[in-house]
Amino acid sequence: MSREGTCRMFSDNTAISTVVSFILIIGLLVTVIAFVKVQYVPLWTEDAEARHAREVFIDFSAIPGNIDNLVLANGSITMSQQRIKLGSSGTPIVAPGMSYGTLGIVPEDGSFTVTAAVRNVDISRNTTAGNLTKGCVNITNVSSVSSFYIYIGVFKHNGESLSDGSLYIDIMHQGNRSGRAEITTTNDTHLNISVRNSDNFNVIDDLHINADGSDILNYTIDLLNPRYGFCKVLGDADVPYNLTITNSTSLNGSHIYYIISYNEYNRTMEQYTKTTNGTIIYESMNRHFINQQFIYQNGAVFLCQPPSVSMRVAPGITIDNVKNYTRVMIPMVSLGTGRYRTTMISGSGVEELQLELNHTNRSSFADFNNTDNVSIRIEPPEGTPEFRNNYLHEWADYFDAAVNGTRVDAKPVPGDNNSSITITLTGNIHLEIRDLDVEGRISNII
Repeated sequence: MSREGTCRMFSDNTAISTVVSFILIIGLLVTVIAFVKVQYVPLWTEDAEARHAREVFIDFSAIPGNIDNLVLANGSITMSQQRIKLGSSGTPIVAPGMSYGTLGIVPEDGSFTVTAAVRNVDISRNTTAGNLTKGCVNITNVSSVSSFYIYIGVFKHNGESLSDGSLYIDIMHQGNRSGRAEITTTNDTHLNISVRNSDNFNVIDDLHINADGSDILNYTIDLLNPRYGFCKVLGDADVPYNLTITNSTSLNGSHIYYIISYNEYNRTMEQYTKTTNGTIIYESMNRHFINQQFIYQNGAVFLCQPPSVSMRVAPGITIDNVKNYTRVMIPMVSLGTGRYRTTMISGSGVEELQLELNHTNRSSFADFNNTDNVSIRIEPPEGTPEFRNNYLHEWADYFDAAVNGTRVDAKPVPGDNNSSITITLTGNIHLEIRDLDVEGRISNII
């Protein structure tokens, strides 16, 4: 073989070009993947985690409504179930990892205390009876009357008779007359009864009441008989009221007797204190999107990006003007977990928050304005001093807005080292407390 042929055989560069091209393509792919991972994957992941955060917040914000539904159901619904996905999925192939989150109930966290000197109501059953031949009887602090009888007896064989005169039964509230029944006598054959309401309009006017017997005239008057209308006047009267029975001295010679069964309405001043504890917390563990906390405390839901805090769902506290006082209704929600229950769980799957209503009650205080001062002490969840300060500031802002337009003032006083805040409501306040005891647990779904 000639030298020329030998050189021609080894001078072919096709194989080398193929290898180089392949290496260049691999390098380009690696470069593109690296560029995508650096430039786009964080954005895609951040966007996925942001969408997940919005979804979790929507689910988490349903918690106050779920608890309210348990109360409204009055036992017909035994459990509230709210599913929450703790983490977001990654991007297939280029970023298959997932973000994580933690969901749980912290029973001893975030105490909420209401303290007030409240006028309470003590209603006791009572019956009074006596002779009305002379004088006046005043029965005080009456809330309701279940029976009211007036008996008049005239012994004609002893020469007794009824002359012109009147018997007045007045309903008095705070010194003002709220209604009247008047029994008048003109002869020995019958009595007349007239009933007027608080506006002094006639409900019944000169209705005849005939006597029983001939020699002994007996008049038995059931004042609560609907035909007289006095029961309606009593029902419209503001509680408590006084009943004043006045006998005209012109009813000489007659024997007048009364029996009244009624509920006595007595107000006592008592120091009331109620404390609830417990929060529900979700905390994200994202790779790119900013980590957030969602916190439920006593009906309110907070969005937290520590140290920033924002109240996003207001509690079910009602403050509004009614007549000459302001109604303040405060729900007090205690959160527990019971024994042997999962209270906190972390992961990326779907978990179910299950809530059960153990107890609900309304504290019964006196009607109308029953206190002049309500103190509300709130403790924040665990966190940095700045976070706790911002958290408590949100509660102060809420009450400042809630009393706007009412006759109640709200004054916040921070505790030491952002440990608490005390908000004092002052004014003519009718305080109501709705007491709720809720147990919860976390149940794994996926």
